[in-house]
Amino acid sequence: MDRAKLTGVVLRAVDYGESDRVVTLLTAERGKVSAFARGARASRRRFGGALEPFTLLSAEVRERSGSDLLGLDSVSVVRGFGALRGDLGRIACAGYAAELARELVRDHQPHDELFELLVAYLDALDAGPPRPAALRAFELGALRAAGLMPRLDACARCGAPVGEGPVRFDAGEGGALCAGCAPGVPRTLPLAAGTLAALLRLQDGGLAAAASEPLAPPAGREAREALTAFLEHHLGRRLAARRFLDEIGPLLGA
Repeated sequence: MDRAKLTGVVLRAVDYGESDRVVTLLTAERGKVSAFARGARASRRRFGGALEPFTLLSAEVRERSGSDLLGLDSVSVVRGFGALRGDLGRIACAGYAAELARELVRDHQPHDELFELLVAYLDALDAGPPRPAALRAFELGALRAAGLMPRLDACARCGAPVGEGPVRFDAGEGGALCAGCAPGVPRTLPLAAGTLAALLRLQDGGLAAAASEPLAPPAGREAREALTAFLEHHLGRRLAARRFLDEIGPLLGA
């Protein structure tokens, strides 16, 4: 690729030097890419506010000799998601979704499913307050796109049906555990019957199912703790945006 036009969501923007910026995009065409925006901080005329996190933009890029970074020549905003930027809770959820997408995929590997999921989730945040069920649906969809979906319909250890619950959940084992396997695994997490059923509906129905899924406490707490543990197991750490959500989460149920 010498020059190309990409459609992408800004996952991260980092200042570089006195006037430049490096942006990481999740694109429809090439998956996750990073690009060097020369002069982005010195003049707003060229890029305007298009390089802010979780902006959907159209970008003209080119390859740069001797560098893994693309050169960012021009951008135009496709969707700025302005409504969500006026609310701390929505900003926190959008930031978490962007960081999770960035960490789950490798560079230059197309991920159409994750790109479309991220745009749909940002649309949902732009349209109204954050919903815990929508964030859980995003996490499950992102895990599916990355090939890391937890096993919820059967025991992750032996494959036996787990029925309607309640069950135990273990990230290291890969998901739900039946009554026979759970006692042999230390420090498992509880999933009540209602929590398991809600997660299965979100796993199958995605963001569309989240609109009619209340996921109220204690199911919301159990679902959050299980998926947070699962993500931490695979990523090797708790994301910075997740830690911020933990601070303000009691207000959101996120």
